[in-house]
Formats: sequence, C-alpha cells, structure tokens
Amino acid sequence: MKDIIKDNPFQPKTNGENITLISDLKPTEEAEIEGKVVSKKLQKTKNDKMFLLFTLADKSQSIRAIDWYNAETNNNKIQIGDVIKVKGKIVYFENRLQINISNETNSVQKINIMNINPEKYLHFSNNDLSKLNAKLEHYIQTVEDEGIKSLLKQIFLANSKLRESFLFSPAAIEVHHAYPGGLLEHTLMVTELSLRLYDLYNEDNEICINKDIIIAGSLLHDIGKIEEYVITPRGIEKTEQGELIGHIHLGTKIVYEESKKISPKIKETDLNHIIHIILSHHGEIEYGSPVVPKTIESFIIGLSDNMDAKIAQVKDNIRNTLQINKNQSWSEYDKRLARKIKIEKY
Repeated sequence: MKDIIKDNPFQPKTNGENITLISDLKPTEEAEIEGKVVSKKLQKTKNDKMFLLFTLADKSQSIRAIDWYNAETNNNKIQIGDVIKVKGKIVYFENRLQINISNETNSVQKINIMNINPEKYLHFSNNDLSKLNAKLEHYIQTVEDEGIKSLLKQIFLANSKLRESFLFSPAAIEVHHAYPGGLLEHTLMVTELSLRLYDLYNEDNEICINKDIIIAGSLLHDIGKIEEYVITPRGIEKTEQGELIGHIHLGTKIVYEESKKISPKIKETDLNHIIHIILSHHGEIEYGSPVVPKTIESFIIGLSDNMDAKIAQVKDNIRNTLQINKNQSWSEYDKRLARKIKIEKY
C-alpha cells in the first residue's frame, strides 16, 4: 500500500509553474491558447454565412470561440473532447471572454494526447494521501462483524487493482471532489458524518442502528465510481461502462463479485443491506436511485452523502470566485445549486 501511495501517478509535477490557464487571459490584440473542446456548433447567419461556435475549457474556466473564416474546415478537424490550440484575438463579448479565431490555415490545431500537460486539466488534492489511507484502514479495523470486515478487507486491501483504483479515483467529473483522490476524500467524509449521526441518534434504546453497516455502507456507497470514471491527460472522462450502466449498478456488481471470494462469509442479510445502501444512496428515484432508502442506516448514509457533496460544491463556488476577485461578496450564479452564494469575510 505504501508503495502505491509513493508512486502516485496523479501528483502535480510542476506545482502550476509556467502553466497558462484560461482564467489568466485578458483582452489583448492576439493570443494563442490551449483548451479542451466541450461543445461546438456549425451555424449560419441570416445572410447564409457559415460560422463555427465552440467552447474551450481547462480546469480554471471556459472561453467561447468563434471562427468566421474556416468554419467548415475546422468543424471537420475538431471533435468534442479534443484538446486544441487556437490563435486569435481575445475580446469581451456579452460580458464574457471570447476568442475570435484568426484567418490562418493553422489557426486551429489538434494537440497529440502525448503532448498534453495534465496539470492544465486536472485539479489535485491538498490532502496527504497516506493520512487518508490510514483513516480508511482504521475504519475497517473498527468493524466488529467478521463477515462485514472480511468484505471490506477484500475490496480495499486484498484486491490490489480495486485498492489502487479507489485511492486515485475522482468522485465526479466536475460537480464535487473532481480530482484524483477525490473519491477517497468524499468517502471518508461521508463515513465520518454518518458515524456522527449514528452517535447522535443511537441513544434511543428502542431503535437499533447497526454501526458496522453504517461503516461498510459509507465506505462502499460510491465504489462503482472506480469503473465509472477514467483519468486522462485531458481530464476526467466517463468510461463506456459509466455511460451505459452508471456507478450505482457498477458498485453492486463489484460488491457481489468480491463477496464470493471472502472467508469468513458475510451474512446474506448484511450483504443485502449493504447493496440496498448502494442502490438507494441518492435518496430519491428522480435523483438516480433505483430504490429509495428503506432502513435507518440507508437514510443516514444518503443524507451524509448529499451533505458532503453540497458543501463541497459551495466551497468550490466560493473558492473559484475569490480566485478571480478576492474582494467579491457574492459568487457567480451556480446552475447546480440554483443560487448565488454570499461570501462572508471574518
């Protein structure tokens, strides 16, 4: 385990030095910028003039680009997901940055994936991975039921492929914890929140709450994300399995498969309970869960998952705003949160 952490392939190599991000750009006469194509559309004006409208992004923000000169040629040259380099004039248009592509044959160039600097497209965790891993192992050791502990050890310790994937996976593409190691951070926070709720609500002698299930369900609720996402030099992307199946069902598959390899065996009722938590942790059918929470443990974990995801989004929103302007009192409108966030300064 220590060797895996030492050889972490997703550590920043230059600490951001000499990397020009889109957020660093200012209106200027001419510029050459690099970004990932996240959208594109070939359109016509009322006078039947073709133009290409596309959006480039890196980890800092996005910028709109418009090509009036070689629209059809460049539309055929680039695809969504490509990392490209463009030349043009940066202007303000409709209160946002835009680059007007220049009239040159090489004004739009695709970049070979081997020449992409991942630090331009990936965020990195500020946490010590070794400490997070120690906390993960601590939670597993506190489980008293031998069958449940056996399952957790199999997935997080014994299976080296699953272990490595879990340590370095993101929790999302961009919503929250969207960086290598983000899944580990999110999972541990959900576990800590769930255990605090367990301590608060376990004082009622009439209602039983299973602490081992709380730990196992929290640690495993997002395990399918190790197969849902892949990290490439151009950023975090969904795998084909992620697109077709999704992390909830992928997670149940992983747990079922690994449960067959363990000794002592986990009780069928406990396995079904953990599977139920994975299936229900989004809380409602409309949010992607095939079933709603039907046990007190699944309610606790679902609420903890939502809490950590939402607070992480709020913090990212504030952080991104202050990165652009330290004196801002309100963030930009966040579509996912459906609101702006007041930024308090103490």
